[in-house]
Amino acid sequence: MALKIVLSIAVVVVAYFLYKVILATLEKTLSKLKQPKKMSGTLKTIIGSVIALIALMIVLGFWNVSITGLVASLGIGSIVVGLALQEPLSNFVSGIFLLLSGAVKDGETVDISGTVGTVESITVNHTVVRTFDGKRVMIPNKSVWSEVITNLWPSSVRRIEMSIGVAYDSDLEKVVRVLKECLEKEETVEKDPTPFVTFEGFGASSIDFKLRFWVRRENYFDSQMNLALRIKRRFDEEGIEIPFNQLDVHMKDKS
Repeated sequence: MALKIVLSIAVVVVAYFLYKVILATLEKTLSKLKQPKKMSGTLKTIIGSVIALIALMIVLGFWNVSITGLVASLGIGSIVVGLALQEPLSNFVSGIFLLLSGAVKDGETVDISGTVGTVESITVNHTVVRTFDGKRVMIPNKSVWSEVITNLWPSSVRRIEMSIGVAYDSDLEKVVRVLKECLEKEETVEKDPTPFVTFEGFGASSIDFKLRFWVRRENYFDSQMNLALRIKRRFDEEGIEIPFNQLDVHMKDKS
């Protein structure tokens, strides 16, 4: 009896240290591969669960507890247990697929079927997403694996589109020149790929143009604000009007 207790404790201790060693090795490997260290947090629960399961089977073996016999003794209860475990097991397997495929990674900004935010971790059952308004959303891994996943920042830069309308009596050549000048002089706008201005159409109250330019992730909000302020200032200097929506009303004289 005493020997079994000692062996059981030894297995638990060894399993714990093995868990720590695997995590440390993983962090070093990720560091060498220049991958985010936080990714190891996604693996932590999965690795811990696998090691714990193996340790449990070994301990049960010391105490001569047959897993097969235990399951068989459940009888009809095993069907209930099997049905209860179906969803968690599906989520667990889907989590492994997500991890191996790299479809979702910690720290990435994603859109998963309308849920937009930063991935915190992939646990045994859920992918945890922190939305931009501070909510913590737990999406079942099975749902994540089967849904469309949009990575909003697959690289360090991303293209932005900004629409702007000018009055119909504007000098369009001057308008295009000023818009291009603003894009070229704004420091938070990337110059490679080259930003450009396109004609969008004759609107109800304005002639519309669209600016397409690339920005770095850290400048995503600042670049839009800076560029808008720069364009408005230059338009005021050049006498270019940004019109209000207009509605012409014609009164019919019935007299």
